[in-house]
Amino acid sequence: MKLIYLLFAACFFTAATTSAQVLFAPEGGYNICTYTGTTNGHLRKGINEYAAGFNLNFALSQHFSLMPGIFYVRNGYTCPYRGENLFEGLNTFQLPLSLEYQIGPDYSHFFIGAGPYMDYNQDGIVKLTGALPSSRDMRIGNGAADDINHWDYGAQGWVMVQIAAGLYVRGTYLQGFNNMTPMGDAKNPTVDTKHGTYNQDIRITLGYAFQVAKKKVYYDKNGKVIDKKEWKKERKEQKRKDREKEKGKKK
Repeated sequence: MKLIYLLFAACFFTAATTSAQVLFAPEGGYNICTYTGTTNGHLRKGINEYAAGFNLNFALSQHFSLMPGIFYVRNGYTCPYRGENLFEGLNTFQLPLSLEYQIGPDYSHFFIGAGPYMDYNQDGIVKLTGALPSSRDMRIGNGAADDINHWDYGAQGWVMVQIAAGLYVRGTYLQGFNNMTPMGDAKNPTVDTKHGTYNQDIRITLGYAFQVAKKKVYYDKNGKVIDKKEWKKERKEQKRKDREKEKGKKK
């Protein structure tokens, strides 16, 4: 877990100190959540919820960007349970980190991305509906009496289409790697693997990107746009010529 924290921190710091162009992109939409495994012998079914948050986009080059973000996500599942219908809903804070690639030249409207994510399950509710309805707060932790772990981590991949200036639609798939069944890791052989709880999300979101830091543009002596490396080379050559000119005047 510490390695994941360090990865997020290192990538964010690198992007913040090297990028000349930064975008802020609020985003929200539809989240289809599925938790694998069974409860009381019944397969869990996915629920349709929502996700909302924002990404920061740090341009690394013409085609690549680094995108850390933070989202509020509704997760959970439903399934039959002893003649009733069981619903478990979670309020989750999610930290995705993506490497984005722009397909084609600058005017392209298609992007792909992938990277890790980390979830923190804040709280939730357990409901039974049927002849004997009831509800209670979800017990979150890694103890024998808890319902689900606080933490999850995994990988995500997505495709994004820009439909207007700044406005885009993104389709994302997320796969959790951490068994969220309390005490359900590989070191505890007493837990039935059928009860392993792994998160799987499919998400469709709409977002809008605002530029919060402009990319510096470099020009040559004729007013043509050039990259920073060429600009430095030209400046160095001009300074050399100026020094030679000054030496010539002194003579």
